[in-house]
Amino acid sequence: MNKFLIILMMLVGMTLNASAQRYQRYSPAPDMYMFGVSFSVSDSTVYFTEIKQVANTSIERGTGFLYSRNSYSNQLQQYIKSTSASNYTSVVCYAQKRGKLEKKFSKMRQKYQKKNFVVKYIDSAFKFSPVTYKEQEEE
Repeated sequence: MNKFLIILMMLVGMTLNASAQRYQRYSPAPDMYMFGVSFSVSDSTVYFTEIKQVANTSIERGTGFLYSRNSYSNQLQQYIKSTSASNYTSVVCYAQKRGKLEKKFSKMRQKYQKKNFVVKYIDSAFKFSPVTYKEQEEE
């Protein structure tokens, strides 16, 4: 009886170990489209980037969240900080389909224009650098 329990526990342990190794939290995404918005509480200027296509990104399985979303916001924030003196808050919106993102882009732009913000566009020199998931980061 004891041998049977030991063998059964070993089989269960090996099965769980094998399935845990196969599961990855993040998977590579084909191409992601994204744009950024930067705004300041103390300024009436809002900066928009163009919609950019970014290759080599990773998305979370199940939720579809972009891996390391805050890194993309930080990239935009650093760029704004280098071109202006004010401290801006940056937000990045993303989608796998460009059409869906274009709707969100126009909706956000109209929202700020209706509230009498000065909408400016960041030149095409700014590019998002892809942030990819590496399996070692989770261990």
